[in-house]
Amino acid sequence: MGKWWGWISCTFLALPLLSAPADLIRKEVSPGIRAALTSEYEIVAVVVPHQGDAWTRLAKRLTGDAGRWEEIAQLNGSDDNLRHGQVVRIPLTLLKPSLQREVVATLFPGDRTSSGGWKHVVHGGRGIEGESLWKIAEWFTGDGANYSKIRKANPNQGLSTRSGDVVLIPSKLLTAAFGGGMEEENASKAAAEVRKSENDPAQRSTEDEDVSSAAVEMAAARQPAALTYERNAADPYAVYRLQKGEALYSSVAIRFTGRVYAKDVGDVLERIVAFNGIEDVSKLRVGYSVKIPMDLLLPDYLPLDHPDRMADDRSKAASAQAAKRTRARGLSGVHVILDAGHGGRDVGTVHDDLYESDYVYDITARLKQLLEAKSGAKVSMTTRSRAVGYTPPARDVLVPANDHQVLTTPRYDLEDAIVGVNLRWYLANSIFRRAMKNGVTKEKVVFISVHADSLHPSLRGAMAYIPGERFVHGSYEKRGSIYLARAEVREKPTVRHSQEDALMAEGLSRGLAEAMVRSFTDANLKVHPFNPVRDNVVRGGREWVPAIIRHNVVPTRMLLEVGNLANRSDRKLIRTRRHRQAIAQAMYDGLVAFYAEQDAGTG
Repeated sequence: MGKWWGWISCTFLALPLLSAPADLIRKEVSPGIRAALTSEYEIVAVVVPHQGDAWTRLAKRLTGDAGRWEEIAQLNGSDDNLRHGQVVRIPLTLLKPSLQREVVATLFPGDRTSSGGWKHVVHGGRGIEGESLWKIAEWFTGDGANYSKIRKANPNQGLSTRSGDVVLIPSKLLTAAFGGGMEEENASKAAAEVRKSENDPAQRSTEDEDVSSAAVEMAAARQPAALTYERNAADPYAVYRLQKGEALYSSVAIRFTGRVYAKDVGDVLERIVAFNGIEDVSKLRVGYSVKIPMDLLLPDYLPLDHPDRMADDRSKAASAQAAKRTRARGLSGVHVILDAGHGGRDVGTVHDDLYESDYVYDITARLKQLLEAKSGAKVSMTTRSRAVGYTPPARDVLVPANDHQVLTTPRYDLEDAIVGVNLRWYLANSIFRRAMKNGVTKEKVVFISVHADSLHPSLRGAMAYIPGERFVHGSYEKRGSIYLARAEVREKPTVRHSQEDALMAEGLSRGLAEAMVRSFTDANLKVHPFNPVRDNVVRGGREWVPAIIRHNVVPTRMLLEVGNLANRSDRKLIRTRRHRQAIAQAMYDGLVAFYAEQDAGTG
């Protein structure tokens, strides 16, 4: 053991820790892990992987969630192979709480807890100014918008800081990593906070705010956005006037830019606040004209003649036209391939000892039961738990399981998430080919991967991802003994998507996802209030389609996030079998509606 850690320490010192030599602080946290405060005041852990590490093991060890491997790989400009000697950088917000605290304590040894909260001693930059209150709020509360509350708690502190300043972050704002309460209570609320005008002194309870804000946002989501544009400015922008009950965080940053992950939303909000010169986000009046940089907008909110908007509209029209439509009464003749996300050693996202893999597997098994009992559909599963099988237990809180297998030939015990994901889509592709050989038309094969998200903790509800046409062109294959040992890989190791295939898949998949969202809404289940159907993931400044639907050849396919496990209310609900059954029923109804709504065609 000693030789191993000695080798790691020597190797670590020999490697370049960050690309920029201007890092303000670099210190060792433990062998193989260093903390860095960059010149842009970002806190990162710089890690040398253990020998034999895979991305999933690294992600699980440092973030607590093996499912975050793809995000970490993307942030480091890497593919799905973690290479020996590779130095990996992980932002503070992704680290598990205990490591967040270690990293901060290493960088700022003068910091300490107090009766009122956390006292942070500012480290000066290379000039006069130190860290901004926004960055301090982001580090310790998870949300830069809390800077105004920190400023109120430090009345003698300006927006700028200097080396040696001591800033108090009140206990009620702190994340769990620094001794605070639940994460949902420490963030600026996108679905659970209503900004009150200065003319409304009445105090609302958190529950009242939740109901009121949700109502405002759902109403806004159904209405076209009233944006005006200034296209001749040095930095072109759109203007949106805040309505009563709307928050800058949700009604602007999330709605118009499509960001949903905590750090992404915070980064966008920070830019909007700076762009508008806003002193205090909590004091914006009704009618305030918020300027939104044009390059942040989703295509749907750009001017009608903007090239990106026009290209997006053309793509959607082309995919809708390419989608061959068919009907199937009672799902007669339909083959449904169900995939429960994660499983085995890959438990997915974890919150309050609730493992994503257990609960989405239960929902998927419930949907399988409904389909087989009530419809004419044939059902195939990609994974199976040896202990649980496909019979959902009659209990609310589930017992963790780690015995899932991918049902390839031979089966694969889910040891590595990356291998597991790749084998799932190879299996789905094989099932699809067999279905067509048996006379099933390709439009009557459906693939659904069931997951539960980990977004900003104030967001709630379901969201569907489909394969955007521009992300699935070209070919892809996996080699290596672990893959080629499976018959499903050997029968067709290379996947190719033509533009025609990609357009058809986007059109059919969008139809399915929209039917599913309507079904959830009809069942009074929460749905993401803005853009609940998305053709790509936006995270860390990158866009991609998850591999499970990117390399899949089933034309009608989607990844469905049934809720947000980072949200306390969604976690509470999914712990009940009644809610899980309601989700399965809504998914069943969505499938039935999708095939009932199709234009008369081949079915």
